[in-house]
Amino acid sequence: MSDDILWIKSRMPGVVKDGSSLVSTGLISCLQNDHAIDLLCIRLTAREEAQAAELSCPFRTVFVADTDNAGGIARRIGCRLSYTLRSELTSTPRSVFYESGHRARALLERVLAERRYRRIIAEYYTVAPLLEGLESQTSLVLHDADHLSIDLEARQELSLPRRAWLHHRAAQMRAFVERVGPRFDSVLTLTPFDRQAYEALGIGRIQSIDVPLPDLPAQLPPLEGESIAFLGSVDYAPNRDALAWFLANVFPAVLQRYPAARLKVFGGGNRGSLRSPNVDWLGRVPQTEFDRALGNAALGIAPIRLGTGVKVKVLDMMWHGLPVVCTSLASRGTPAEHGAALIADTPATFAEAVCELLGSRARRLELQGASQELLFERHASPAARACVAGKLLGWADASAHPLTPVGARSLCDSPL
Repeated sequence: MSDDILWIKSRMPGVVKDGSSLVSTGLISCLQNDHAIDLLCIRLTAREEAQAAELSCPFRTVFVADTDNAGGIARRIGCRLSYTLRSELTSTPRSVFYESGHRARALLERVLAERRYRRIIAEYYTVAPLLEGLESQTSLVLHDADHLSIDLEARQELSLPRRAWLHHRAAQMRAFVERVGPRFDSVLTLTPFDRQAYEALGIGRIQSIDVPLPDLPAQLPPLEGESIAFLGSVDYAPNRDALAWFLANVFPAVLQRYPAARLKVFGGGNRGSLRSPNVDWLGRVPQTEFDRALGNAALGIAPIRLGTGVKVKVLDMMWHGLPVVCTSLASRGTPAEHGAALIADTPATFAEAVCELLGSRARRLELQGASQELLFERHASPAARACVAGKLLGWADASAHPLTPVGARSLCDSPL
């Protein structure tokens, strides 16, 4: 029986170390030692192509499909108009048509005619139409509850036309997921909050998983000084909102008590109107320098107020040994939810929490130890990784029987 797995994702993970790629890399790492994994992705850049050729690439084979709108400007405009119309007529997010076009369907049909797979694992709801007829053999990983994320963004939008448009987009996503989600044998989310959001849409076979992490570092930072770390590109709306909120409403109160404190912003993007004293804009720090630079901080912050899913920046800072102050929203799916961070949702309580850690190295070390213990137990231990692997493979429990292979003409009745 084949132990091979077909992984489907719109982009090859790993080139850009954003949260989505780090989640994908962690999930793949749980299976790659015991299974041969093929990747079917929708687009491949030159950098991704180079990565696919590296010996460290976790995939045996990378299959690439162009989007249907790939080509000249007339074709792109025509597809955009067509997708927009179809989106409105069918209550389907427009991105679904880009990710699930005829070219991707044809490639998937060819791959399944040639190879047998134990399981298909697909990321994001946008690829769901590709898998029509294959849902019983597929685990669908949903990184976010996008309909809730956009509704949350809409509630903070000042422009009435844009607010209405955001609510319309959220309604489309909700309607689409309600149609396709219940068809899948297994749906996985990255936080219990997201699982509950999708259960409310009628998805019954759904579980949450803890994002797998690499082995914890042997040496942890000393947590000295008064530097505060923030991770994330400021071009990403939730990060920009978080940083603007912190600089305007929290940091001034911190500086009143700790005038030597400095905020170090790790991440690219145009900072534009984001201005404040005592801020070091570090941009994109090369990975070879990132660990050392982050290790010089005394604590990390995640004042995120928008979005759903797991905030990988919280896991990343904890993995590097930093104590964290974060919002309730940013705590989801991390050890912060279980007491290993300080959680605050108002400017006054957030400032007080930051000052508490700046004022006590003992408290910082206490949170460092608590987060490392929970990171190992829930995210980095062999047992935690085996649990995630079992859920990805669709097992109801660790003693579940192997699954029926997919492909090699076994799907001849599929509409693909």
